[in-house]
Amino acid sequence: MNTRPSPAAQALLAPWSGPYGGLPPLAGVDPAALEEALRAAIEAKRAELQAIAANPSAPSFENTAEALEDCGRALDRLLCVLRVHANSLSLGDMPAVAQRLAPMLAALDDEIAHDERLFARLNEVWNQRGQAGLTSEQQRLLDVLRARMQRRGAGLPHDAKRRLAEINASLAALSSQYNQNLIHEAGRQAVFIEDESGLDGLPDALRQAAAAAATEKGRPGIWAIPNARGSVWPFLTLATRRDLREQVWRMWTQRGDNPGANDNKPIAAQILQLRGELARLMGSPSYAHFALADRMARTPETVLALLERTWRSVKLAAQAQIADYQAIADREGAGIRLAPWDRQFYAEKLRRQRFGLDGDAVKAHLPLEAVLQAMFWAAGRVHGLAFKPLADAPLIHPSVRVYAVSRGEEPVGVLYFDLFNRPGKAHGSYQMQYREAENFRGRVLPIAAVYSTFPPPPEGQPVLLPWEYANVFFHEFGHALHMLHCTSAYRSLGSQHVAWDFVELPALINERWLRDPELLARFARHHVTGESMPADLIDRIQQGLKYDRIFSLNPDFLLPAIVDMRLHLLADGSGQPIDPVQVENDTLAELGMPEAWDLIMRVTHNFHLFIGAYAAGLYSYLWADVMAADAVEAFERSPGGLYDADTARRWIEKVLSVGHRVAADDAFRDFAGHDPDPAPLHRRFELV
Repeated sequence: MNTRPSPAAQALLAPWSGPYGGLPPLAGVDPAALEEALRAAIEAKRAELQAIAANPSAPSFENTAEALEDCGRALDRLLCVLRVHANSLSLGDMPAVAQRLAPMLAALDDEIAHDERLFARLNEVWNQRGQAGLTSEQQRLLDVLRARMQRRGAGLPHDAKRRLAEINASLAALSSQYNQNLIHEAGRQAVFIEDESGLDGLPDALRQAAAAAATEKGRPGIWAIPNARGSVWPFLTLATRRDLREQVWRMWTQRGDNPGANDNKPIAAQILQLRGELARLMGSPSYAHFALADRMARTPETVLALLERTWRSVKLAAQAQIADYQAIADREGAGIRLAPWDRQFYAEKLRRQRFGLDGDAVKAHLPLEAVLQAMFWAAGRVHGLAFKPLADAPLIHPSVRVYAVSRGEEPVGVLYFDLFNRPGKAHGSYQMQYREAENFRGRVLPIAAVYSTFPPPPEGQPVLLPWEYANVFFHEFGHALHMLHCTSAYRSLGSQHVAWDFVELPALINERWLRDPELLARFARHHVTGESMPADLIDRIQQGLKYDRIFSLNPDFLLPAIVDMRLHLLADGSGQPIDPVQVENDTLAELGMPEAWDLIMRVTHNFHLFIGAYAAGLYSYLWADVMAADAVEAFERSPGGLYDADTARRWIEKVLSVGHRVAADDAFRDFAGHDPDPAPLHRRFELV
């Protein structure tokens, strides 16, 4: 018998209160109350769906397609609260709650797709779409809803649907476990340093952060390098103690690959087997084929051809870089053969020697406040947006910042920044959408959030960003701009639903504004003296970036992307065992990974592949980089350059605002006037 939810659960079930259509209640959430509220919201959505399916009236666009778009509002609100906590404050009972709910939510999605009455109603409306006087956007919604149900198993025989539901429930539980394993393991791991000589090479700010980390982990008076990128990478770049660099590197690269309860190897293998079985049930020869069917690239063969062709060029450049680093070590009499824990250390030396680049000097000109203001300034000039701090928003942590976004007098949405590492927070930088834009039952403003795990500074110290983090923040802000600009009437046609190899385009192109000399001269000011970053330093940064190349044109991305595609081609439902680590090792050996390079994403901690939507889709960064370089040239060729008003207007109208109501291929072609062309990307980095 159903019981009335507790007061705490009722409060979470209620519509959000506050300005801008309401803000998510993220402060002081009790895991038990959240679980209770989510279970109630799942039942409420189930009842709404039953009412749509059993409607005695003839199927129509309004009582079927729009009704599907309108149901489950309470569940959507609560899923936002769950995702935020499961990824950024996964402590106490919250991980168990997330893991218990994952299969229940997958089961609900399957119930929707496998309800023959719902699919029959939607199909009838779809079949009559040409005679119903629908707008192009309404017809697009029908196409998207119908295809979504079909890709979830609508129309399959009963036994196939039943097995598909079991697979989806298992995949949801395994992905949640994979994620929680990484959070738990990273939260307790650190390399402790008892002798201060182990900090040689580190600036004072990093020394203080290491001391604070040791105190936090219960060992005051010494130093600790926690297993978080914002701590690990500076140590690998600057620390002179090679033995400690190796320890830190091994801790970092072996995430999810340690015996015990948090070992992700068996989980990854199970996920691949289940994905293969899913693909076979859906009539695809492999999961790679299934995943690519609704993406721009279309086929695994197209993807592998692009990746392997690019690898041949990048491999030569990477080998030349390793030779450059080895030469520095030899000149200095290090007496070593370069290993992966040496690469970033000698790369930093090369930047200093060849380009006169000092990472600390660059950081000194990139305080967080200035980087945020630079992002807002560029978005103001290009997109006409203004950002105003929003007080009194419910926060999951005091370090979170919230901004109201407007264009002139018109409110556009709300933007959260949650940028600092803390216990229970998932590693990485990403963008999350708290609420999608829509406008078919009245305008609903979008709410976006940018996440990272930058180490919090010691008390009283400024937050100074390495160039890499400034670039990452511009990148994730580009995703947020994509969400904030969406003008689709329906959530299912929103920005986050675009083809997965298109989703990175707005983020990657937004990185370009960080390299703009005008922006840097205005905002990259020394945090002590206030002096602008010197023009020659800006020029040297540009030279160094060209030498290092972007993320998608390096072994640490290209090889994991090839591994991803090969793994998902093996996921064919045959039942043959798949050892993801062995496939990874074999691929690196076959393609000639330089032995001193390392992978940024190994299969035991590659959340893109085993948690997010990047399965058989990691290639999309390269695919989107091709489009981004092409789009950047369109700006640069314009009379106003990066801030050209006409080009910006076309970019907003043709790409950012259309969401999923226009197919990705058409959206890019509408803006650029042609299909994606790799030549601009190759020109930028002088690749053959």
